[in-house]
Amino acid sequence: MKARQTIKADVFRGPFDPGGQPDAATGQPLEISLFAWNVRSGLSATKAVMADEKRYADVWHWPSAEKLLRSADALGFDHQVQYGMWSGYGGASRWNDEGLDFATAASASAVVTKNLNLFSTVHVGYKFHPMHIAKIGACIDFISDGRWGLNVVSGANPDDFLKFGMKERPPGPVRYAMADEFVTLMKYLWAYDDPVDFEGEHYQCYGGLIGPKPARKPRPILMNAGQSDAGFDFACRQADWVFVVPPKEHLEEYAAMVNKSHALAAKYERKVRVGAMCYSIIEETDAKAEETKAWLESEADYEAILYYSNAMAGTKSAMDMTEPDEWAGLGRDQYLKVALGMTGYQLFGSPETVAEKMRALHETGVDNAVVGFFDPHKAVPLMGEKVMPILKKMGLRN
Repeated sequence: MKARQTIKADVFRGPFDPGGQPDAATGQPLEISLFAWNVRSGLSATKAVMADEKRYADVWHWPSAEKLLRSADALGFDHQVQYGMWSGYGGASRWNDEGLDFATAASASAVVTKNLNLFSTVHVGYKFHPMHIAKIGACIDFISDGRWGLNVVSGANPDDFLKFGMKERPPGPVRYAMADEFVTLMKYLWAYDDPVDFEGEHYQCYGGLIGPKPARKPRPILMNAGQSDAGFDFACRQADWVFVVPPKEHLEEYAAMVNKSHALAAKYERKVRVGAMCYSIIEETDAKAEETKAWLESEADYEAILYYSNAMAGTKSAMDMTEPDEWAGLGRDQYLKVALGMTGYQLFGSPETVAEKMRALHETGVDNAVVGFFDPHKAVPLMGEKVMPILKKMGLRN
């Protein structure tokens, strides 16, 4: 019997794609993902969810989530993407204070769906080791027959870092240097059949080997939503999907970020696909959607949005916040965009209007609308039964 020979890693940063990149396309001109179903209230930072918490806030509870996932799967959604949370944003609505973790949510999803790709979100800056995630991910991919993927997040919330024993949030370039090593080691573990010795600056591994290997070859699909220069560069060097979240909802800004993604990936002799975070209020008519929007805005959860604003800036924790003004220092428009969709592209209106907005987004070069829904059990069927047929007539769905 031939003994395994240990491989000594000689690559510690990307671009690194042993065996090449996996095929990240489903074949749909515009792919559609169910997003943030696994946390309380999803992308809705509004006290309106308290009007019927079971319906609006606790969709993630089982068997509610099971029903939603089965529905999205049957209606032709391409992916489900979980929102990764360790600290919620509180407020009266307890925005994102509870939810299913990356492994539980993906594993449960795998056994109740047949076609959906299953993306977990992992904060690699919180002292996880790449061996942990490589093994857990490979097992989920194995039992789902190649449907699992990973959204790599560096971490932003200072309270999260405190929870994992780090008193200071590392600077952005350091967090992405860590993410770079993390992903490189994972790729070694997924791609090689022999043990790996890896001695990076941030991670070490000796005799690293996992089994089973992922079912998808050469490895699971990776995505990243880094918006800083360091984050964007990391995404184009190491990931297969790049998420864009422009500061303002101008289609020309989406087009610019799509072009930037493809140009930067090409520099590294790689290809990426582009997704956009969206938030949808779908009603039977535009007037009804406007009425729902006004209700959600009137109930915007100031305390939760203030905490979110501080956390994303990385300047203050939940226990050290000031109240700058009635818009949490964001300005009215941005404040309301956080309340309704965490600044995502807003798909509000009737099925016809939502389809037109999705077409406009696709025309900027976006390949994947990653959608969080208000009232998901109502909105997901409307997306599948009403919006997708319109998109099919537009040539955006097969």
